[in-house]
Amino acid sequence: MLKNPIIPGFHPDPSIIRVEDDFYIVNSSFEYFPAIPIWHSKDLVHWRQIGNAIDRVEQGLDLSSVNASGGVQAATIRHHSGTFYISSTRVGPVWPKSDQHFIVTATNIAGPWSECHFIQDAPGIDSSLFFDQDGKAYFLANREQADAKDGNDAEIWVAEINLTTFELIGEKRTLWAGTGGIYPEGPRLFKRNGWYYLLVAEGGTLHNHATTFARSRNVWGPYESSPRNPVLTHRNLSREYPIQNVGHADMVELQDGSWWGVCLGSRPAGGFYDGGNVKYSFGGYYRNLGRETFAFPIAWPADELSPLFTPESGRVLSEYEPPNLPFAPQDDVTYAFDEQSMRTKWVTVRDTNLNRFDLDAAASALSVRLGLTLEDSFIGVRQKSWAFDARVIVDLSGLILGDSAGLGAYIKPSFHHSVQISPTPGGVVVVFISPSGEVGRQEFANAPQELEITISGSDQDYAIAVPELGISQSFDGREISCDMTDSHTGVMVALYGTSLQESTVRFSGFEYAT
Repeated sequence: MLKNPIIPGFHPDPSIIRVEDDFYIVNSSFEYFPAIPIWHSKDLVHWRQIGNAIDRVEQGLDLSSVNASGGVQAATIRHHSGTFYISSTRVGPVWPKSDQHFIVTATNIAGPWSECHFIQDAPGIDSSLFFDQDGKAYFLANREQADAKDGNDAEIWVAEINLTTFELIGEKRTLWAGTGGIYPEGPRLFKRNGWYYLLVAEGGTLHNHATTFARSRNVWGPYESSPRNPVLTHRNLSREYPIQNVGHADMVELQDGSWWGVCLGSRPAGGFYDGGNVKYSFGGYYRNLGRETFAFPIAWPADELSPLFTPESGRVLSEYEPPNLPFAPQDDVTYAFDEQSMRTKWVTVRDTNLNRFDLDAAASALSVRLGLTLEDSFIGVRQKSWAFDARVIVDLSGLILGDSAGLGAYIKPSFHHSVQISPTPGGVVVVFISPSGEVGRQEFANAPQELEITISGSDQDYAIAVPELGISQSFDGREISCDMTDSHTGVMVALYGTSLQESTVRFSGFEYAT
C-alpha cells in the first residue's frame, strides 16, 4: 500500500515532477540550511532524500537575518529540455519585497545546483514556472490586489520570463484571485487538451486550507473557476479526522496517462487548540510534526472542468492502493554522523557557512565550535514520528566554566525542551529547560567527562535523560507545537551548546529510532 504521509515530519509545500521513470519532490525549508530537500522515487511509495538544492554558501542564499518561519518558502520543481528548475521565495525580515523570488538550475538532479538567480521586480510569494508548447516560459506568483485592504486580498499573476537572463518580459498580468478564500497562493499551471489549468492554494494553511482550480483557453486568461471548487479540503471534516489542514497541492502525470497528486497536511494529536493566546495562531490540533507530504490519486472526468482529487472518497486517506508502477523499494538516508547523512539530513538555523562543524566519520563523531547562542551552534534533524528514541554521547572535555552542551526538541528560539550540561570546578551541573525556563537543576561531583543523553517522544510528551547520572525530566510537548509557537515549521531533534570562548564540544554515536 501507499502509506501517508509519504514524506513524514516537517516537509511542507510539496512540488512533484516526473522525468521518464523517476519522480522527484521538493519541499519548503524556511530558516534551515541546507535548503530545499529533494526526494526521489520510482513508484510513489518509497522515497529517499537525495540531497538539497541549496547546500553551498557560494549559491548566494543569505539566511542570516530571516525570522523563525521566514526564509525559503513554497519551492516548485519543473523540468524542461534537459534542465531542472526550482523556483522559490526567500522571505526576509522586511516583507514584502520585490527581489525575494529566485531560481536555481541543474542538469543533474543530484547537482551541483546553480547560484540563486534572484528575479527583479517580482512581487509576492510562492513562485513557479510553466513551460508552454511553443517554447515560451512563464513565471507565476501571488501579490496583493491593487485595492487590497490587508494581506488577505491577494491574486495570482503571470509574466513571461527569459531563463537565460532570468528577467521578466513585458507586462505582469493578473490571472485569478481564487474563490474567496484568504491568501490565494502556491500557483501551478498545467496544459491539457488545449486547456490551461491553474491550481491555487487558498484559505490559509490551517483548518480552512483548500485547493482550487480555474481554466482558460489562453495562458493569459480569462480563467473560469471550476464548479467543483474546492477540489480538495478537509475543512468540512470533524476535528477527530486524523489528517487535517490539507492543501498547497501539485500533480503529475504517470507513464500510463493516469495522474497523482501531492499536498501538505498535518497529523495532529493531543487535543484541540483554539488559538486564544497567540496573535497569529494557526489553530487546530497540536502539530509538533509540522506539515508533512501526502499523496493521493487523481481522475479526470469527461467534462474536464477540473480534475477530481482523491475521487473515491473526496478526502486524503491514510493509505491507498499504489499506482500501477513497478515496485521499487528503497530506504531513506538514516540520521547518523556520516558523510551522506550530514550532507543530506542535518541542518543549521540560518547558518550557511558550515566551517564550525568538523565530521569524523570513521569515529561517528561530530565536533562543534560553539557560539554565544543556542542557534549559533545548532545542528538538528526533523522529528518524523510521534514516537521515537534518540541518543548521543557528549564529550565535555573541551568545555570550560561558563560553557554548556546539550540535546533537545526545538521549534524556534526560546521554544524548546532540552538539557544543558555545564562543567563546574568539581563536576557538572545538569539543567533541564522548557519555554517557561528552568524546570530542574542538579549538580554532580566527580562526574565523567563523557556522558550519554537520551530523548524520546511519546504522543505529545517528551522525556530527556542522562542515564549515567540517574537524572531525567518529562516535558509537555504541546508547549513546542506549531499551534502554541505560531510556527510554519516542525520540531527538530537538535544538538547545541553555548560558549563565550568558542569552545569545541564533541558529539558521537548519534542514533534515532522510530
